[in-house]
Amino acid sequence: MNISKREKKIIELLLEQKNGVTLDFLTETLHVSNRTIYREVLSLESTLAKYQIKLVREPDKGYRLIGNSVAFQELQESLYHSSKELTVQQRQSLLVIQLLLSEEEVKMEALAIDLQVSIGTIQSDLLSIEDIFKDYEIKIERKKAKGISAVAKESNRRLIVSGLISSEINEYDFTKLLNNLSKKSEDNSWMKKDNQFLNILDKQVLSNVNQVLKEFNQDFFKRVTDTQFQKLIILLTFSIMRIKQGKELEVVNAMLETVENSISLNSSKDIFTLIKKLDPFEMKLEEIYFLAIQLEGLNVHIRKEFFSKDYDANLSFKVNELITRVSKQMDWDFNQDETLYKDLLTHISAAVKRSVAPMPSNLSLLLQKVHSQYNQLSLVVEKNLKHVFLGIDFLPEEIIYVVIHFASTYEKLIARKDISVLVVCSSGIGMAKILQNRLKKNISEISSITTARISQLEDLKLENYDLVLSTIFLKGFETEYKVVTPLLMDDEIKSIRQSIKQLKKQPTPIEDLASISLEDHEFKNFYKKIMTVNQLLERFNLREWKEHETIDALLSSICFDLEKSGILSNPEKVKKKLLERMNTAPIGLPETNMALFHCIDQEVMVPYFAIYDVPNSFIMDSIDKETIEMKRVLMMIGPNPLSEIDQEVLGLISSTIVESNLNLEIFNTGSKKMITNYLNILFLEKYKK
Repeated sequence: MNISKREKKIIELLLEQKNGVTLDFLTETLHVSNRTIYREVLSLESTLAKYQIKLVREPDKGYRLIGNSVAFQELQESLYHSSKELTVQQRQSLLVIQLLLSEEEVKMEALAIDLQVSIGTIQSDLLSIEDIFKDYEIKIERKKAKGISAVAKESNRRLIVSGLISSEINEYDFTKLLNNLSKKSEDNSWMKKDNQFLNILDKQVLSNVNQVLKEFNQDFFKRVTDTQFQKLIILLTFSIMRIKQGKELEVVNAMLETVENSISLNSSKDIFTLIKKLDPFEMKLEEIYFLAIQLEGLNVHIRKEFFSKDYDANLSFKVNELITRVSKQMDWDFNQDETLYKDLLTHISAAVKRSVAPMPSNLSLLLQKVHSQYNQLSLVVEKNLKHVFLGIDFLPEEIIYVVIHFASTYEKLIARKDISVLVVCSSGIGMAKILQNRLKKNISEISSITTARISQLEDLKLENYDLVLSTIFLKGFETEYKVVTPLLMDDEIKSIRQSIKQLKKQPTPIEDLASISLEDHEFKNFYKKIMTVNQLLERFNLREWKEHETIDALLSSICFDLEKSGILSNPEKVKKKLLERMNTAPIGLPETNMALFHCIDQEVMVPYFAIYDVPNSFIMDSIDKETIEMKRVLMMIGPNPLSEIDQEVLGLISSTIVESNLNLEIFNTGSKKMITNYLNILFLEKYKK
């Protein structure tokens, strides 16, 4: 169906409002004039006639569709499968791809027709693209009467095209597609017009690459993220397509030296050997080196041994310099977190060792939120990355991942020290309570709040409090304090946070180990906790679940599956308990696509936490009294009665999920590997103290 966005919207409104819509309603909803609506309606009549549907106008009721249910169903399916309107970025990405893939000059008119825009828009897009092309050593040539073409190295063509394809394909959809390919499923989604980027790839080549990489040495890819793995599959698929078309890579000796005698080079040889068994083709040695460079970039392992021949002293020094510079400019000691150095070394090593031309990528929702939430930190990190690693062009995605590591350390250090506050109020318990509630709501770093009247100050040990706040001036009071209003204004909140920030920087005295006596029962209790955590993490999984029409049916299928695994013994009873809990109070998590289904029951054998991704969404109430579209189920169940240890472990997970926006996004969009690693760190930090 070839219709405009406005025509599509009119049809959708008519399908929703079966009794008809007035002219005024359409003009107001679409923000257009009556004349425009008349013109669109006239155009739609012929389109709807193909489906044996009539568009009529009735007095008082307005416009209405007349037809049978089968015709309406066909119309809705056509609407669903019709071409989606491209964003400016998508259109420009497709323009770049067309120019890089074209064997000869392309005329402006042809590009305008393909992308369904005017020649003026194409000219404007080309101006934007030329600035980007300069960074990738790509030149646009214009020949009179012939058209335009892109002059570029073959390696850059491959990296840019595969990078743009990867950035426009949802990870979940891509994984689902690969699963269908591996099952030889006849899925027509491959041919849908709304997936123009995916249609660039050869289906059979993609299937072969996926099969080989999935069966390849799993240890080699164990530290690779889902995003990196997707990029690798797409790049290798596209490279093989180019090899078959006779497109040869240029030889760059400096690049070849970086992977000579490396594990990545041997792995590259093995991967191509396996792929050529499925689909034989001829290729040159440069192809093996090119893939090895990509493997080296995405799979850099931390060399823990200082004397290892792989230890990169220069890189290690630069990472430490980066931490020091960011610490100084943010006025925050990031060196306190030992894991930060290792995490940064891994990510920056990968960025440094990847090919010269980086693969373009759109920032995911998670990365955008991190940039927004930690704006100052992002700017400081980006500035210092460029200063310390001079000459290396970091992708926005790479920069934000480095910011994530700094942000994670910041959050950990904030939470490491408990802050105790004394509130002095002369207006009675009412005002003190208001201030106490405002503090709890706005300053999460405060762990305990004590309220007192002026007459009680002499009886208190003021050294037990990190911060003293008062609603009045305390003449002659020798301890440092802050004067605040009971309503706690924004500038006062900012001032208190700044004071807490300074307090956090003060070193916490380390207890003398000789003074610590670990009793036998304490050791046994600690051992039980570790065992509980270990078993819980071993059972943790993130699974793609089949589609169900109702939440009831969805929970039934999950519970019956858990019965087979020995997690519970009466799936129907546990399902009812989960539904009761959902109906008692909202369980949707704000501004996410997930809900935390939880209950305890005698039929549950062990504490259990897992995540299920569902292909269809369910509208649910969230805990902030809004609604969400739930696509991810967080399942947390335990035996009844729940032991103290089980309660502590499950409680830690549930409280951590909603602890910050960053945590919410990790659980909302993170992969199994990301969330497992996060939980490992969470419990390690909790129980190593």
